[in-house]
Amino acid sequence: MNGRSMRLPPGFRFDPDDEDLVFEYLAKKVLHRPMDFDLPELRSCNVDPWDLLGDKNTEMYYFVKKEEREKKGRETLSGYWEECEEEEVMESGDRGCNYLEGRKKTFAFYIGQRPRGTITPWIKYEFRLLSSRATRWSSSSLPRGAVENWRAVKVIVKEENEEEIEEDEQASDESDGEEVVQSR
Repeated sequence: MNGRSMRLPPGFRFDPDDEDLVFEYLAKKVLHRPMDFDLPELRSCNVDPWDLLGDKNTEMYYFVKKEEREKKGRETLSGYWEECEEEEVMESGDRGCNYLEGRKKTFAFYIGQRPRGTITPWIKYEFRLLSSRATRWSSSSLPRGAVENWRAVKVIVKEENEEEIEEDEQASDESDGEEVVQSR
């Protein structure tokens, strides 16, 4: 990854929430502001997810430049990333950058050729900023489209029990609000 690796002190785990990843790291990257530490940069997204993470990690964060042909950039030697949810709108809120707006896309990794691939537990979240609002926040003038050239990416391996826990949480969220009281 460009010869750089992210080094953290012992006991420190890089685990930003989605808003921090977009409005702290990605915003500072595209607007050329200093960061505590920089995430690695990849040249393209056509790397198999297991090659990104190695043996011990279950998540990876990095920056990647938007590719001209985005669909082609989501294909790898072993499979492809397919969008699996609608793009989510993210707003900066009370972060001192009230003009920023971001987007989040979710992808699942499939092994094989389109459209008959087999789904895997690999998930990719791709974050981007909208340039129309980011240029108002920046004190320096940015070339048109420069903000939208970068993506922050989070790749994870979903454990089987994580999916079951999420399904249970969704089921309890969708309940009619009645609580069951056990009598003794």
